[in-house]
Amino acid sequence: MIKSILKTSVILASAYLGVTYLIETFIGSNGFAGTVWQENSVIKFVAYAVIMTHVTITSMSISFHRFHTHKGVVVNKFVDTLMQLNLWLVGGMSKLDWVSVHVYHHAHSDQPKDPHSPVQKGLMHILFLGVFDYTKAKNSEPILKIRKTLKRNKLEQFIADHTLLGLVLTTLFNLVLFGPFYGSIISLINFSISPIFAVGGVNGFAHWFGYKNHAYKDNSRNLGFLFPLNFLICGELDHNNHHAHPKSCSFRHRWFEFDWGYFYIKLMHSTGLAKIKNAYTPKTLKKDLSVKLTALMEKDYRFRKKLEELADELNTNADELFTMIKDYVEGKKVDLTKDVKALISEARRTLYANYRLNLSY
Repeated sequence: MIKSILKTSVILASAYLGVTYLIETFIGSNGFAGTVWQENSVIKFVAYAVIMTHVTITSMSISFHRFHTHKGVVVNKFVDTLMQLNLWLVGGMSKLDWVSVHVYHHAHSDQPKDPHSPVQKGLMHILFLGVFDYTKAKNSEPILKIRKTLKRNKLEQFIADHTLLGLVLTTLFNLVLFGPFYGSIISLINFSISPIFAVGGVNGFAHWFGYKNHAYKDNSRNLGFLFPLNFLICGELDHNNHHAHPKSCSFRHRWFEFDWGYFYIKLMHSTGLAKIKNAYTPKTLKKDLSVKLTALMEKDYRFRKKLEELADELNTNADELFTMIKDYVEGKKVDLTKDVKALISEARRTLYANYRLNLSY
């Protein structure tokens, strides 16, 4: 594996030097249009990086992730093809590789077999060496078995068989159009998008720190409050939400969270370019929480007793108060006393603690 990577790197570096020499000699140091980057270069490069990162990670999130891996949405074939071509040309990515690795990741999330877990390998390892883990994983026997089961068309098979060709073509285009210097910077930005924002941002940070809406079995976390970063990577930082409900094409489970990917999916759905199959929303979360909390109160003697006492104090019966609590947790407008709200808060904390301790209620 290492020898193969080194050999390929030497070949590509030699080809790069040869191409840049030819461009310098026959076209010029600025290529055909490199002068567009000469004024306000830093601002233009930052703007390009932001736009290209958002477009590329959005393509990855909607096509590879929410559509082909988890089937939460079905995307129009033409739009999906454009997204896959973007991912191939900008990042050298293949649907067959990406989906098979991600399926395996979910099956072993934060366990020893996880290809990219900071819990197992450390955050710094994932940030700086995660791309090599991905390359190794996609060629491993268990992931190749998953890969064989995936449906593919002729274009997807071609991309999978020639992943490096996409990067080569795009780099060559950038060098000819913008010249060796500016073309190299643009290409470097393209190369960096997936390793930094997908491998590092999501697989690293979103499995290391943040908050949880769901007491799921792994260490997935939500970092959507890092709004500019979450915009760049299309809502993928609300990662605990996704791991708890992977079939959902919406990663927004609380009112203050915002999922750009689901926003785009809803726009595509309204225009007939996508069909939403499964969406777990803040409303769904409240209903689920209501069911779990009321089940806890019914089974746990402490909460049943406290509920009866509060009902007596409020001159009502326990069943009516129980219904009011259920409606309140679902988000309906219900006027409850501070003592009842305190009981609900205590039940929430107990529910979360029970999940962590793997208790049945």
